[in-house]
Amino acid sequence: MIWRAVIVCCLVAVATAYYEPTPPDHEDLIGTARWIVKYSNISVVATNSVFLPGFPWAKTKDVADGLYNETFSRGIPMIYSSPMATLTHDFTADPKVTFAYSAEFTHWCMDQDIDNDSPTCGLIALSGEMEEVTDEDEIAFAKLGMFQRHPITASWPPGHGFRFYKLAIQNILVLDYFGGPHKHVSVEDYLNYKPTWGLEESNTVF
Repeated sequence: MIWRAVIVCCLVAVATAYYEPTPPDHEDLIGTARWIVKYSNISVVATNSVFLPGFPWAKTKDVADGLYNETFSRGIPMIYSSPMATLTHDFTADPKVTFAYSAEFTHWCMDQDIDNDSPTCGLIALSGEMEEVTDEDEIAFAKLGMFQRHPITASWPPGHGFRFYKLAIQNILVLDYFGGPHKHVSVEDYLNYKPTWGLEESNTVF
């Protein structure tokens, strides 16, 4: 009976924690971008390859912009990576990278029967340079989101030297509707955006 109660409690916790609210209207370009970054659990990271000189490299990577079930976010891509990883080798040699996010990485496009390649699904590409996270408050924020949204990462081998890295954003491209992408969204406006989406609106469960 005790174990059954524990399992039920865990299932309730998951059901109430992992969902997202309705995204902003597509005219709220920066809000849409921040929403996609906030509620995506993965991103595609593109680098200049060390192991395949002259070719790009792309890797899906766990990301977490804070807790999934809280509105607060920073909009900055953060990853948890080992110095042994191919990706880390790449951005150590050349820190210039691009993080590509699609609203397909949330539940929204599937639930609305919107194809990933449709402009109305929503795409954001954040380009800049990778740097290690060293500030204690930033590390605490990174751990909180990553270890809740990707619990297995908390138990990865300490001997592999895993640490947090973040993107110093230099350019933002957003496509969230017909008419082509907006190539140079203001980085300052993006970072200073205050989310207003309400969790109570959501009907999506992870």
